[in-house]
Amino acid sequence: MIQIITEKKLIDKYQSQLVRQLKTTCIEKISCSLGHRGTESVPTTVFYSPELNFCFTAHDHINRYWNAFSLGKPQAGKSYPITAEINPPYEGINRTISGAFGKTSDGEILLLHRGNIGGSKVGVGKKLFFENYRDNSVLVKDGETENPFFIIGSIYSEIFPQQVLNFVKEVNRIKNLVNSNNISPIGNYTFAHEKFGENTLQNNKKITINRIHGIVVNKLATELKNRGHKVGNDSCRDLYVHKNGEIIKLFEIKSNSSTQSLYSAVGQLLIYSIPIKKAVSLIIVVPDQLKKDVVQKLRRLGIEVLYYEWRENQPIFKELESFLH
Repeated sequence: MIQIITEKKLIDKYQSQLVRQLKTTCIEKISCSLGHRGTESVPTTVFYSPELNFCFTAHDHINRYWNAFSLGKPQAGKSYPITAEINPPYEGINRTISGAFGKTSDGEILLLHRGNIGGSKVGVGKKLFFENYRDNSVLVKDGETENPFFIIGSIYSEIFPQQVLNFVKEVNRIKNLVNSNNISPIGNYTFAHEKFGENTLQNNKKITINRIHGIVVNKLATELKNRGHKVGNDSCRDLYVHKNGEIIKLFEIKSNSSTQSLYSAVGQLLIYSIPIKKAVSLIIVVPDQLKKDVVQKLRRLGIEVLYYEWRENQPIFKELESFLH
């Protein structure tokens, strides 16, 4: 089980690591003011990522580290809204503060969130977050009790900045739901940034954290949109391409090529393509080359395989163009 880290010395260390990791991509300094809508803005210096198009600032604040994040690039000297905060306490347990560091049984250090989100909009809060967050919570040893947390990412992972960005985008999507009465019904042909991974508890001892699924889904969606295709997803389908009101390509993304993952992908593609009336291309997206006989068996089921590989911490999709004609 994951356990909340309470020692000040360790929290200081992991907060420093969080900042170092984010600054590997947030390389541009901008002086501006940050604040929630309807509240007084705080003059500060933010660090902006031209690659990922988001910014952050990190400061000491009363009894916590204040880590504030915003999407897009602020203008120097102007006020800019905060999208999300991830604020670990300096030490101990503080359940009124959203952020925390946790440690798995095999020593992985995670950035966690309690689901407390704020802002000036009526209806934005923990209840909205728990009901709409596109990932599962995990039970964490939180002092003398166990409480649900959401895993943002592993602070020593090379893709930690992307994991944080995905979380911030998800918070932004959830906050915008209070202005909308269309919470992504199936078949509305819209795309919402995907959930970020899977959490598998084995024998109540070891937890396997996989935080790359959403990064792959979101990058593939971007690649497709950049090529002029209309994309969507819903609670059942990872990603699809649609045209003239019809789904024409259906993708199921997996972060590994294990037998279990392939069985799952085949089942999901076949089941969730049933309501689609016209012919649809079914595509499994995996990182590892499959054996020829496996590919042939998939083709007999009408399923093709799109491969991707990691380059400079980004998924690159091999032969994507051949799947779009």
